[in-house]
Amino acid sequence: MFWLPDLLPGLVRLIPAPSGYLSAPQDADPMAGPGRRSMLPTPDGLYVVIADGPRERRFLVLAPDLPAPGVPLLATVAFDAPLAPQVAGIERLGRALSGPEPPADLTAYQAAMLRQVLQGLDAALAGASLRDTAAALFGERRMSEDWFRSSPLRDRVRYLIRRGRQLMTGGYRDLLAGRIGRLPGVPPPREGPGE
Repeated sequence: MFWLPDLLPGLVRLIPAPSGYLSAPQDADPMAGPGRRSMLPTPDGLYVVIADGPRERRFLVLAPDLPAPGVPLLATVAFDAPLAPQVAGIERLGRALSGPEPPADLTAYQAAMLRQVLQGLDAALAGASLRDTAAALFGERRMSEDWFRSSPLRDRVRYLIRRGRQLMTGGYRDLLAGRIGRLPGVPPPREGPGE
């Protein structure tokens, strides 16, 4: 999947080094190594994704064609955009090339919470009731045992749907840019009368 480069402020932008530049070692070449390669031509250059299991390298080569193997690539930083995400992206790519596998952007808890948020949103968009959504997410047994007007389970389902709608209406950009905080597991207090 290719995200628009504008939505990924940490996307590393690379340019082929000018002639005469010292060649980079093999372990510093972002194009080298195993993985499935996908490329998408854009007006700015080639958007490259190399996926090797859970590891993934994404970068934009600011050239009409990929440079020949062994041509060093230099990272660029745009001063008309926030610097921190760009520098973090360059550091992340450097670690992916030379170090152990980087930690996941989301913890296991956050990933599970995000999955529930998206499932709750899908159910709401499909017209499912809160009760049906709770049964699908948490099981019929838990829903039947813990479903009453002021139950924490009902509040949680409402929260998941509300959070999903926030992501759908632009919050996903914060998630992609790494600006999203921890996805809380405990829903906030109820907002108004219950279903």
